[in-house]
Amino acid sequence: MRIVTYAECRLVQRHSGTMPVILTCPHDGDQSPPGVEARTSEGTPAGCQFTTARDREAGLITRLVAQKILDLTGLSPYIVLARYHRRFIDANRPLKCAFTDPDAQPFYDEYHGRISEYIKEIRTQNDNRGFLFDIHGVRLIESDPADIYLGTDNGGSLLPGFDRADIFMQHGLHGMLKAARQQSGSVPPQPVFQYRVSPADAAARETSSVDGGFTVRQYGALINSIQLEIADTIREDEQKRSFLGEDLAFAIINFVRRHAPF
Repeated sequence: MRIVTYAECRLVQRHSGTMPVILTCPHDGDQSPPGVEARTSEGTPAGCQFTTARDREAGLITRLVAQKILDLTGLSPYIVLARYHRRFIDANRPLKCAFTDPDAQPFYDEYHGRISEYIKEIRTQNDNRGFLFDIHGVRLIESDPADIYLGTDNGGSLLPGFDRADIFMQHGLHGMLKAARQQSGSVPPQPVFQYRVSPADAAARETSSVDGGFTVRQYGALINSIQLEIADTIREDEQKRSFLGEDLAFAIINFVRRHAPF
């Protein structure tokens, strides 16, 4: 069995892939960068969002998806994961908002340098076509209760010529996730599990708190970029987390093959 392997530098894990997909995960790290002081709200410039919560299990889900893609296709996505805790560096923020200790910059630059490098490779090898999926965790949003939230800055992180509506087609990422059904292995069996995906359709606006952060907006000018926010209803349930690793891999493979054939 082939295994996705990772190299690491400055607490950033990476894998150089063989298909036009890059998976990024900025917020599930638990490590303290050597010599770096924790971020402070007082030291964070005005206008910058200050959050230190970790997206628990988002990194595990990223690895599950990557391995399943390799199992199914024999090809692997590019992967960049931050292993440093968000208390020190928020990799999904612009430079001025990401940290308060200047010694943190090499760790931040390592993360975004790898993303930029991999996007350049993907574009060069695939006629400027490909997809970035930025994987996060979120607490269930009471005003929009869903298991998975898709964010594209309401289409702003997608390249000109790519129709956001394609995500919502039956064969689109949203369509395939919404259609996925899994039978629980519990005894007695629970009702068939099906994902609640937000937004509801192509006409609905994305929930503002999860419609796409710095990463998808930064790189959306170069590669179609989609933020995936996975609710705690999935991340904290071992079986549903396993389901998602498989279902998301299938959805990514089939969706990307339609728009960036590999």
